[in-house]
Amino acid sequence: MVWPWKQWPSPPRRQRSMTNPLSAFHHLGDAALYEPLSMPNGRWVIRETHYIKNPLVKAGLSGPPIHIHLQQDEFFKVEQGVLGAIKDGVEYTITKDDGVFVIPKHVRHRFWCHKSSTEDLVFTVWLDPCTETDHLFDLNILRNLTGYMEDCLKAGLEPSPWQMLLFFEDSSSALVPPVLSWMPNWLLTSVHHGLALYAENVLGYKRSYPEYVKEF
Repeated sequence: MVWPWKQWPSPPRRQRSMTNPLSAFHHLGDAALYEPLSMPNGRWVIRETHYIKNPLVKAGLSGPPIHIHLQQDEFFKVEQGVLGAIKDGVEYTITKDDGVFVIPKHVRHRFWCHKSSTEDLVFTVWLDPCTETDHLFDLNILRNLTGYMEDCLKAGLEPSPWQMLLFFEDSSSALVPPVLSWMPNWLLTSVHHGLALYAENVLGYKRSYPEYVKEF
């Protein structure tokens, strides 16, 4: 009998796709496109396009699950369509007329293409501070996440929670699964840290994969 957890595409169990040469990269098949932009101050900025005709986008599932960033504030600027966001339990709808929408660090949040959008959602997103300091959410972390999730999608498998925990841990962020949502942030991040170390040191998952990461 093959247990479901053995089907998760962990490092020893499947070949990863070579996506690191791509200047722009897709997320969840043709649901979204991520385009890194060059900025004069050195900050990385991503333009995300979520295609309204895709079923995942229509269902509000093309954005990330609820999570927190421990060291960085996150900023959104909508260019087209309607961005939905939850910020500490409050839902917002953001359009190009709303300017920059800010998620401070330590705030639980998620975002998606809002159901009221009648066109593709296009927005830019960046985090600050954004330096070469280790363990900040950066472009390579995003490449690891999207590359891994693309391989899971191609294989028809659910992403491993252990791998996702480790990716977020390495970017000084933490997932907030429903079963742990009652925890205060200090306890949640401690539990997240312990589970991520187990994923890395016992289960053999990695924080980064050369097939996904593009070195600059």
